[in-house]
Amino acid sequence: MPSTQYASTLHVLILLAADQDSVHTSTSLAARMDTNPVVLRRIIADLSKAGLVTTRRGAGGGVSLANNPEDITLGQVADVIEADMTFDVHHVSDQTEADFLTDAALTAIEAQRRELHAASIVELDRITLRDIMQAATLRADLARLLADGLSDDQIRNGYRIEKGRLVAIDD
Repeated sequence: MPSTQYASTLHVLILLAADQDSVHTSTSLAARMDTNPVVLRRIIADLSKAGLVTTRRGAGGGVSLANNPEDITLGQVADVIEADMTFDVHHVSDQTEADFLTDAALTAIEAQRRELHAASIVELDRITLRDIMQAATLRADLARLLADGLSDDQIRNGYRIEKGRLVAIDD
């Protein structure tokens, strides 16, 4: 089963980036993400160790971004959690009779996995936290307007995109 650790880590960072003026705790983030605060504390500890977030303990404490969202790449996030962005390779037990083709196939598959992982990280290094945060906030703004009953035409004619947010056009 695929791991959700990368997505959860990215989700934490998006929430922190989208609302940098608020105090965020593992409990408040967990409530928004519908997960256990202990899970987020582990993620936050990894992010803190990598220097991507800062934490403060005690009353008024919490977690915040240590860098600007445009300075954090998704490749860095994958590196922090040591995510393998590809697939698992199956293994053959040592008790299986030696088979040169099987051994060569597994070696070729593993080489392909490593190449795919490297290509994924290169691509992820082109995308910043700011890029994905703006895509998320834009979608959230649009969903909010649609939930409020605005039509496509009202949105199209009454709003513009500014810094990744939908902003009402002043008359």
